[in-house]
Amino acid sequence: MAQRRVNPERISAFSDGVIAIILTIMVLELKIPEHVAEKGLLNGLLVPTAPKLLCYAMSFLVVVTMWGNHFALMATVPGVTRTILWLNNHLLFWMSLIPFATAFLGDNPRLADAYATYGFVLTAAVASFTLMRWHAWKHARDDAELAQVHRTVLKKSLLAAVLYALAIPLAYVSIVASIAIFVAIPVMFFLPIFAPRREHPGT
Repeated sequence: MAQRRVNPERISAFSDGVIAIILTIMVLELKIPEHVAEKGLLNGLLVPTAPKLLCYAMSFLVVVTMWGNHFALMATVPGVTRTILWLNNHLLFWMSLIPFATAFLGDNPRLADAYATYGFVLTAAVASFTLMRWHAWKHARDDAELAQVHRTVLKKSLLAAVLYALAIPLAYVSIVASIAIFVAIPVMFFLPIFAPRREHPGT
């Protein structure tokens, strides 16, 4: 029995709201240190907050890149089935943990466990997005052009998931290597592939 499909704009709007809250939570973690006036801009503000600011910037790029690719993916979906709905919820769950992992890393920039935790959360988030992309590709094989778009992004997503997973054990060997992976992956996705929205019956 075929699953009933609903308008993808509803799930997109819900996801946009959740992602906006994720970004808001992350920026609210940035606190102004005490005694900034006495210590000056450099020693009172920039030096103490540098790890958190850098972690925020890195996570911001990760989240907006995932949002861009999510937007592109949903533009190719003619209707949302129960499977897509729960795959999307799975993705949002892991994305909602990014502020926690970001705060942990920002508070502990020299702790290997913090980098491993950050890597684990991002691995799970990218893996869940990869599942969504795989599901979309599986149901778009009759459209050669669209299937190629899904296949291209799917390969990048799989590579990103593997690299993020690699960053977890690497954190206990070289923190710098983990940082390099965390920075490189969003750059790889910086220009998401936007497939044109197509008209479908019932949407």
